[in-house]
Amino acid sequence: MQIDNFFKKHALPLTGKTLVVAVSGGPDSLALLNLLYELKSRYQFKLIAAHLDHKLRSDSFKEENVIAKYCQGKDIKVVNGYWPPKEHPNVGFEAAARKYRYHFLVQVLQENHGDYLLTAHHVDDLLENILLKFIRSGNPGEMNSLHAISSVNGFTLLRPLLTQKKADLLLYDQKKGIQYVIDQTNNDDDTLRNRLRHHVVPLLKQENPQITENAIRFNEQVSLLTELASQNFARIKRPEKYLGFVYRLRKDELKELTQGEQAAFWQNFIWETWHQRVNKYLANYTLLSYQDYFYLFKDLPALPTPKKVYLDHEFAFGQRHFFLSLTEHLSHRLIGKFFAPASANFSVGSIKTGTKLLLKNGDHVKSKKKFAESGIPNILRPYCLTIYDNNNVFFVEQTYCYQKIAAKQKCYFLYEDN
Repeated sequence: MQIDNFFKKHALPLTGKTLVVAVSGGPDSLALLNLLYELKSRYQFKLIAAHLDHKLRSDSFKEENVIAKYCQGKDIKVVNGYWPPKEHPNVGFEAAARKYRYHFLVQVLQENHGDYLLTAHHVDDLLENILLKFIRSGNPGEMNSLHAISSVNGFTLLRPLLTQKKADLLLYDQKKGIQYVIDQTNNDDDTLRNRLRHHVVPLLKQENPQITENAIRFNEQVSLLTELASQNFARIKRPEKYLGFVYRLRKDELKELTQGEQAAFWQNFIWETWHQRVNKYLANYTLLSYQDYFYLFKDLPALPTPKKVYLDHEFAFGQRHFFLSLTEHLSHRLIGKFFAPASANFSVGSIKTGTKLLLKNGDHVKSKKKFAESGIPNILRPYCLTIYDNNNVFFVEQTYCYQKIAAKQKCYFLYEDN
């Protein structure tokens, strides 16, 4: 079993790198750790075993002990972490455990300046994942979520054993005399993955002993089709960041696509932006169609707090930062400019419902009409930065600038401080 072929095939340098390996104490991850250890002296890389105890069993300390025993005298740094039982959720346990585990692994990468994160997923895991996602969603993107090379929080995630069979890893451990711990909870049928592993997969292997090879082929073909779809979508103008947390796109950009293709476009965009696979209903994301625009966002942040602002002093509005100035700053992003009295004492906040805005001819118009003209849906209007002095509104982001210009007024510039 030659693991360095994986690095050569994908042109991944090893010499002088820092490798963080997710080690559970089971046969798969310890096989991976040993395969890497056998290359360590040749390529002079640093090896770190990162172990998270999920605190699900009273004897979970055994994994930590077997990892420590294996690493002793091998110049392999061991980093242990724990998932406090008080943080265990009552529902969505598997997803929460995965999230906590990867949070821990990323932290280890950050603290040790790691170059690669490696996990011991093998082809049997790949087959189980395809079946699991087929049952739950049927979304090809989710069924194809295990890749040999991917990323997590900006770090390179490698799965060099993805074409290896579980049985071969067990034989490797036996040959090398590697001790490991069997998690007895894996024998239970309380999770769908375990039921598939114990009952469905064995039947499928009886029908076709080459089914794991088919899983690899499926994975490769879907990856190819996904890449072709991404290249096709790349020809379309990308949604722009809007109000700090929303993405906006003119409807005209998607007019040549069918409804199904539009759904696929947004699925692909969510994957590229948030690295999350969703079905055609976009899961927990909101897609609004209003006037000439599509708006996409994940969560609505807390409404910005009103506050006084001072010239050339940075201030926060929601999750963004701005400053107001009488001077042009070409190095900063201009959000807008407006005229107001030199004596104005400005505050910022969300515009109040029913506010009337002064027009150039002296008439007033309700703010909701200006928002509609700008194509901004009602739910997003409170997140448009509004600048006012007492009852006079001078500026509404993306919507309005004060239009009654008179003597002794000055031009104010609003910049976003990136």
